[in-house]
Amino acid sequence: MKDYIEIIKKRRSYYNLSEDVDLTNEEIKYLVEDVMNITPSHMNSETTRIVLLFDDKSKDFWTRVNETFDKSINKEKFHGFYHAKGTALFFIDMNEIWDQEINMASYRDYFETWGHHSAAMLQLNLWQALRDEEIGASIQHYNPVIDEWVKEVYDLPEHWELVAQMPFGKIEEEPEAKDKKPIEEKLLVIE
Repeated sequence: MKDYIEIIKKRRSYYNLSEDVDLTNEEIKYLVEDVMNITPSHMNSETTRIVLLFDDKSKDFWTRVNETFDKSINKEKFHGFYHAKGTALFFIDMNEIWDQEINMASYRDYFETWGHHSAAMLQLNLWQALRDEEIGASIQHYNPVIDEWVKEVYDLPEHWELVAQMPFGKIEEEPEAKDKKPIEEKLLVIE
């Protein structure tokens, strides 16, 4: 348990990234596959999809994102995203969600929320697994502004809903510690 807690403590939002990671693209792909296969999902539905971009494909993605936002992305963050080893794009397969809504109507109002929970668990698990390999990452949300061209450029189904982008790479700089609210404001123990 202590090892797991230490991994969680090491996981931070890393923005200053580079390509120089110790793992090959193939090793990272296998890591992503493992994390996808072991991460739980609502009713074992596995509705999250990942598009994995490496090297120049990742650079091209971030160039397009920056252009979409008229080059207004924070320059320091953009530099790290652009120079990262890769980017994982997270989607929810809405066809799967809609099928669940039809087939289990009594839970209809919850499946989309649960789909987002499943995607979030996968994002966090991958983020921590990468960090355990000395690879930094962060979660970005440039969707829905980029949704249309992402589906077009990568020839993705219309029913895939983009929910997050995760640039990852070698950690070039540790982020500053963030202040946290007192635990008493966040935790209620009833015995």
